[in-house]
Amino acid sequence: MKAFLFTAIMCTAVVQLSAQENIIWAEGQPLRWYDFAGPVKDTSRFDAESFAEVRYNYRFNSATDFYFEVYAKFDKSVSWCKKEYQSEALLRHEQLHFDIAALYAQKLKAAFENFQYSDDFKNEIFQIFNQKKTEYHLVQQLYDDETNHSLNVNNQKDWEKAIAEQLNKKKYQLNLAKK
Repeated sequence: MKAFLFTAIMCTAVVQLSAQENIIWAEGQPLRWYDFAGPVKDTSRFDAESFAEVRYNYRFNSATDFYFEVYAKFDKSVSWCKKEYQSEALLRHEQLHFDIAALYAQKLKAAFENFQYSDDFKNEIFQIFNQKKTEYHLVQQLYDDETNHSLNVNNQKDWEKAIAEQLNKKKYQLNLAKK
């Protein structure tokens, strides 16, 4: 019994630690500088770096009976900032990287749910994900290029407005949706 209790406590601690290292995107819950808990890359030419990604899980019973969970995740353990360069403008820039991940989570979920699947659904899901992942990375790079990593204030504001408008078209949902 003691071994089971110890194992249960350790599993709970590992799950809680993992949850503390990740933030799932939610409207109205902005990043804070303390979320950038990863080791600073002193040799980097950048003042901060956020690690945001789109993740998914699914349950597939048939071509017409399936569930998708799609979300944007921020990994605190590898995201970092140089404390001497922290500013509200830089934090907004990093937040928008996370917001773009949330937007692409929405786009991926819609693509999954609007596809007509065949018996090769695993490959089809993988292909849809890879297509959206490629688009996501291109948009992230375009964002950094056009804003010069937050230094172009006017373009930064334009991007913030555009991404906010797109996110508001369809509210991000973390719940599994059945089609």
